[in-house]
Amino acid sequence: MSSIGYLGPKGSFSEEALYFFISNEKEWENNLPNPIPFNTITKLLAACDKKEIDFGFVPLENSTEGQVGATLDMLAQTENIYISKEFIHPVEQCLLTRIPLELSQIERVYSHEQALGQCRDFLETYIPQAQQIICPSTAEAAKMISSTEEKWAAIGPRRAADLYNIQCQAAKIQDETLNATRFILVGHSLAEMSTETSEGDKTSLLFLADNVPGSLSEILKEFASRKINMSRIESRPSKKKLGEYVFFVDIDGYVFSPIIQEALWALREKNISTKLLGSYPKTTFNEIQS
Repeated sequence: MSSIGYLGPKGSFSEEALYFFISNEKEWENNLPNPIPFNTITKLLAACDKKEIDFGFVPLENSTEGQVGATLDMLAQTENIYISKEFIHPVEQCLLTRIPLELSQIERVYSHEQALGQCRDFLETYIPQAQQIICPSTAEAAKMISSTEEKWAAIGPRRAADLYNIQCQAAKIQDETLNATRFILVGHSLAEMSTETSEGDKTSLLFLADNVPGSLSEILKEFASRKINMSRIESRPSKKKLGEYVFFVDIDGYVFSPIIQEALWALREKNISTKLLGSYPKTTFNEIQS
């Protein structure tokens, strides 16, 4: 039986998303992978990189709060893992308490930093007096308040309320109705796909460019001149020296299609360091909703 790591504990949005992801995967219909919770994304992806687990299932970006920095940083640092699939999961946040409380009574609100950010308007409007405390996961926050007598609350999925026998004080408290998180499945090999460029495929890359004017434009020009669509670009500190950044880029098409190979070869000739993060079928929020 294969193993798959996720950001736990039980009751987290990652576990909820993983449940729906696995249920949609035909290859696992008769041989479900063993889910293993990790308390941080860093530990999860490090374990996958060391081949201690077969797969990792981690959040990459949220439609409201943007990139998940820990995931991007680990993708840059690891050597033995590739993105092979993506999954977009709608997120509905709930305000959780151990016992029924008036909103004005709540003194603290615990949750993952992404969840707190997704519910910023609700918190500022209805619980402005509450101190906001960051936890490793929404499930960890729910578990914490389930065993305290304090007037504390957590933000997390309704599943966490059911698992830890606590109250759902308010549902759908996220600022954006169509709030969704993009998860990725990482493993130790590239996805098997056609070598033909397709609008249904996506390639994720990392670039380390010299810290000089025009270095990023040199990267973008090689794709634009070949009419390769770029759907996403993010920057993160390289963590090697101040002022040096790496760029995470998503482009349409399979990495071994001739036109993308031509662009990557042109970048290599310009001494632009390139790392392949994965090439895989892309999905959309509308497909998940339907």
